[in-house]
Amino acid sequence: MPKHILIAHDLSREADIALRRAIQLARQHGARLSLLHVLEDHLPNAVQSNLREAAQRILEERLEQLGATECKVLLRKGRPAQQILEELEESQADLLVIGRHHHNAPELFIGTTLERVARHITAPLLLVAGDTPQVPYSHVAVALDFSLCACDALRSSCELLAPGATLTALNVLELGSRLLSRSCSSEELLDTQNELLGRLLEDEMAGLATPAPKIEVQVARGALPKALDDAVSTLNPQLLALGSHGRSLISQALLGSLPLRYLQSPPCDVLIVK
Repeated sequence: MPKHILIAHDLSREADIALRRAIQLARQHGARLSLLHVLEDHLPNAVQSNLREAAQRILEERLEQLGATECKVLLRKGRPAQQILEELEESQADLLVIGRHHHNAPELFIGTTLERVARHITAPLLLVAGDTPQVPYSHVAVALDFSLCACDALRSSCELLAPGATLTALNVLELGSRLLSRSCSSEELLDTQNELLGRLLEDEMAGLATPAPKIEVQVARGALPKALDDAVSTLNPQLLALGSHGRSLISQALLGSLPLRYLQSPPCDVLIVK
């Protein structure tokens, strides 16, 4: 479970929602909470000083309203993505919480602070997009294949759940012609995939430090990403967890097509784990 949560706040409404989720998680797990706001460094000193004082006042007022006065406020100057990554490393926070991109234009996502942070971060990244951040997570969907990063996402998501929560492991089986033979039907492949996933989940849950949630396995036939989109839409989870370097990797220089897709247009809160 997280011991130190860092929330990056840009004074937007979306960041306020993410702050409420970070506070909820910190209280649930007894974690330390730090709030980071980054001031642009290209403004005149007098303007920066005024903005710094205003940001400090606004953030302290919001924390007081939310009953989180023990949260430490950190003000930094520079490029937001760089400052967030540096603070995450220096503070050794084990979870970064951030609000969704708020320009209402997914095509502007590439090059944003969120995309730059997600590309280089080593700790789990929680993007908050849901509208009930005060409610503990009781249902998470995990995009699960047999990669190490998917297993890491599975374990990390379990650490954020409330007691008695449900975890649905989603696996997409793409049934191409090469997978099928005269002696192996699609139903047999599905049965085999379910069995292998069941063994994987049993092994991973045995090593959890927290009580295991209720586990459900769902194998969807189809092609990525549509099959996963459809499954997530049907399940309507509060949280979707993905590994960022599994089978969806398109280049070591990029985050990966599936995580990037869900950071651009999150159907719910999204947890990205490397």
